[in-house]
Amino acid sequence: MKILICCASGSGTSQLMAITAQKACKSVGVEANVKHCPIAEGKSSARNYDLVLTSPAFIKMFDSAKAAGVNVYPLKNPLSQDEIIAALKAAGYVS
Repeated sequence: MKILICCASGSGTSQLMAITAQKACKSVGVEANVKHCPIAEGKSSARNYDLVLTSPAFIKMFDSAKAAGVNVYPLKNPLSQDEIIAALKAAGYVS
């Protein structure tokens, strides 16, 4: 599975979110290729991913990806493995 993590600049927060996502996926047995990037890049490439995780402030920017069938979820706490696992469950990747 391919996961995209987006934050404003694509460096600090999204990098921490990507590390957390990798740990969360590993803990539930999901093989994932996780990439992080800034919002500007993420909006244009989101359709190439199975799951997009971003801040609640940016969720509307991915409406076209959602319309194309991409699972897009907001994360309130970028370091919460539980939130990422909840997103994986909601998207149907974990039972």
